[in-house]
Amino acid sequence: MVSVTPRTMNGSTFYSHAPNMTDFNTSYGSSTGYYRPRPVLQSFQDFETSGVFEAQSVLESRHREEEERLQRFLLEEREKEMRKLDDTISSEKDRAAADLLSSFEHMSMSGSTPNLMAERERIEDHFRRTREEKLKVMMDKIATEEKTRTAKMLDRHGQEMLLLIAKKDREVDRSALFDHSMKPPVMPPETKKADLYKSPEVFKKLDERAIELTNKDYSSYTDLVKDLTRDCQTELEKVRVIFRWVIAKDLGKHNVKEIVRPNSTASLLRGVRTGKETYHQLFKKLCNFAGLHCEIILGYSKGAGYKPGMRMDGTSFRNSWTAVSIDGNWRLVNCTWAARRVTGHKDDLPEIFYKYDEFYFLTDPEDHIYQHYPDDSQWQLIDIPLPFSEFLNLPVVKSPFFNYGLRFYSNYGATLTTDSGMVEIRLISYKILGFGHVLESYDKSVDTRSLEGRVLLRHVKNEAIFTINLPRKGLYYFSIYTGDYWHSDCLESAASFLINCTDVIGAPSPPYPPVPFYGPTPMMDTLQIETSNQLDPLIVSNGESLDITFKLSKDVKITHTFQYFDASDSSVSDIDRYVFLRSRTDTGATYMVRCPKEGYYIFSLYAADENNETLDCVYRYLVICQQANQATNVFPKTFHKWQRCTLHEPVYGDLMTNKRYSFRLDVPQAVEVFLVIGDIWHHLKRKLGFTWEGNINTGKNPGTAKIYARFSVDRDASTFSRLLDYELIEDAETEI
Repeated sequence: MVSVTPRTMNGSTFYSHAPNMTDFNTSYGSSTGYYRPRPVLQSFQDFETSGVFEAQSVLESRHREEEERLQRFLLEEREKEMRKLDDTISSEKDRAAADLLSSFEHMSMSGSTPNLMAERERIEDHFRRTREEKLKVMMDKIATEEKTRTAKMLDRHGQEMLLLIAKKDREVDRSALFDHSMKPPVMPPETKKADLYKSPEVFKKLDERAIELTNKDYSSYTDLVKDLTRDCQTELEKVRVIFRWVIAKDLGKHNVKEIVRPNSTASLLRGVRTGKETYHQLFKKLCNFAGLHCEIILGYSKGAGYKPGMRMDGTSFRNSWTAVSIDGNWRLVNCTWAARRVTGHKDDLPEIFYKYDEFYFLTDPEDHIYQHYPDDSQWQLIDIPLPFSEFLNLPVVKSPFFNYGLRFYSNYGATLTTDSGMVEIRLISYKILGFGHVLESYDKSVDTRSLEGRVLLRHVKNEAIFTINLPRKGLYYFSIYTGDYWHSDCLESAASFLINCTDVIGAPSPPYPPVPFYGPTPMMDTLQIETSNQLDPLIVSNGESLDITFKLSKDVKITHTFQYFDASDSSVSDIDRYVFLRSRTDTGATYMVRCPKEGYYIFSLYAADENNETLDCVYRYLVICQQANQATNVFPKTFHKWQRCTLHEPVYGDLMTNKRYSFRLDVPQAVEVFLVIGDIWHHLKRKLGFTWEGNINTGKNPGTAKIYARFSVDRDASTFSRLLDYELIEDAETEI
């Protein structure tokens, strides 16, 4: 196991803070330890009044000429290499044709008659394939060289742009200690992302402006950045508006000029669209125009196709991202991963639309390291850099994990080893989320049906606990999905692990019932219902009766279900007579539960307020009975009017005939309570408060004993309400 982020447990951070030197306060947050100097020119107004934009326009024109000259050079180099390849292939083909002709003449003299046309076609096909193979290798090499030359030129242009702005800094304030030419030291940021802004909503106007400007065509970066930053006062605002423009801009869409004149210099984003420049280079260029230091970071990423336990070497899983300096603090940004292309219909959007991922904007370093490992360790932006081996041993964690506020309870590794067949993964979740999971064998020949029901999910306080019960030894992949809506079908990948099961103790346990999760639903908080005694939705029973108590107000309506899961045939059956609402008061409800045999039982509570007719599931328990009690009896059958009542005795639903029992129950607001056996109505006597009692013989005939109550002074028999039913039997044994 590795320790990357102490705040996985308690929210603390490992950043060190320097003494206060300069206050930094904006509407987005504040830094209490800010001490890094800032350049003179910051806002759009600063750039406008000091003449930065005019000077940039002149410099950009020179840069444009250099770019065009480089493109002409690269085009000539490409054509030269193409001619060289064609000449080589042609020369080799001529020699092969000559050899064929010589061979044909020799064979003709010896009396053979070879098929000259077939041989010529074979040679043509051979050299056609040879040219295609060499062309591919050559084009890959040329493309790499072109990208390298372009990257060097763009880096130099960016430095020159910052030098230009630095010159303007000095013109405004010759005594300034810091200007735009000075690159901030590479070190961990002083504050966390949450300290800069609490919600993306604070950028709503900037985001809307950035998206609006994606529909406008520009002939220069100076004009583009000028429009983007028009309402920006701080470096944070500049980075935000540039970020949102880059990820919102559809760079696969061409304007009219590009269609009519594909080589036109008016194509501002031609480099990105042709693949010679990347999103990161575009982001860096715009940042430099806005006076922001930005660096492209190279390294490895756990991206698409990567699974826990895989190796990283060579060119596999190579990637790049950016770091941008905001007020002297380096922040991590990934425009490529932030712009997600989504297929499907959403509201009034078309089939394919772009959805941005907030996680990749100013990502905190301790979260970023789960996915990205830079070649240069200083760009981890962590005080104590993580070794590459420990990066590989981190779980595969996706952005939804952080977007939904999840944290690991412990420092789990990418590979979880068990010698018992049981694995537990605990996530800290501060609100009830929807979760899904997939368990699959590393061995593709394993029948997926054998892994159904092998994962138990339960919510306990602020934790989501996954218990994986493996059927046999082997390697398994376990993936967790999550979403904001607790019963949503649209869940996003959050984390995944490799499980190495070296042994299974004893016979494999039976699969769990086909229930998504156990514990509270969001309606629990909505209706202000609380569990009182059984805080964990997993209850292990040895045959004794169980009490389950809830705290809830008198205005909440409740009902329940109780089911038995038969693992032998995966069937679920209702056994409602083994659960009983023993007490319902203005402040709570208590259920009694009995398990007649070993196995899994599911207790579900449904509730609604008094104005809602539909009752929703608010809590679900899983009861595992390890040892059945042969003397277990059913409960009395309850009816609607039993709500608000409490049964003290007898709490068994099957009563023996010809035997005397003491009956005692609380029936608030009742004026009369009777036990009816056959045609005989036995009057129960009212004791203290609203308790009714009676000692009554059940008689010799099997049947049903019914308890009625009258809640009105009217003695009309039709006003009696049925509360409970007992079964009178000669043999007290009952079955499910």
